[in-house]
Amino acid sequence: MPSVARTLAPDHPLYSNAELIEHRRNILRYARTFPPGPERNQHRQVALSLRTLFKDREWREANVLKDLR
Repeated sequence: MPSVARTLAPDHPLYSNAELIEHRRNILRYARTFPPGPERNQHRQVALSLRTLFKDREWREANVLKDLR
């Protein structure tokens, strides 16, 4: 039985896995422009949170475009 998330039109854009990974990399690169401290740590935490989300299968199914091969 399909989940509700699959049957309803999403109100947010969907991205490919590659786009999300690149976005996380960009956040880490941006974090490196700051000297060690709270602002740099905040950006690193965002990247870490994204990494955790990407590992969550249910989140990926609801938010990542399916491969159309």
